[in-house]
Amino acid sequence: MGESYKTKSEKHKMISKDFPGNRKSQSSFEYLLVVALTFAIIVPTSYIFYSYSKDSGQEIADAQITKIGTSIIDAAESAFHFGHGSKITLELNIPKDIAAVAIIDGRELIFNLTSPSGISEIVFFSTVNLTTEGSNCDANECKLPELASSGLKKVKVEAISRESINISII
Repeated sequence: MGESYKTKSEKHKMISKDFPGNRKSQSSFEYLLVVALTFAIIVPTSYIFYSYSKDSGQEIADAQITKIGTSIIDAAESAFHFGHGSKITLELNIPKDIAAVAIIDGRELIFNLTSPSGISEIVFFSTVNLTTEGSNCDANECKLPELASSGLKKVKVEAISRESINISII
């Protein structure tokens, strides 16, 4: 009964005396909360950054391949209009994601790409007839295996006749 007359501050002092590690445990708990909050912010942010950079890498490779395909088609059409015997040499930096390159029916330049979602194609259409060296051609498909490896490549685009443009790797 003697305790019922004590004030709240006196009761608090008594509790503090009974539990001397109370302040230490409070600071440890606060430290754990700060660490947990830090992890709760860093982990999702890191994941978002990683997926964004992965998607950006794929978009950059697609843009490079689009530029390469457009450059080859533009050079082929220019060489065709310049006439028989004209040559244009392109220096192209080929990205690593290209699995295969082919010319189909003499009018389509096709790049097969590997990506995390699988294999996809980027197709470029030409108004002129495209071909390559005879050993790489089979029926209506001519392969350009040298363009499927990454690195700096020199591509020669040459008007070999009034009807045809030859694409070769130097």
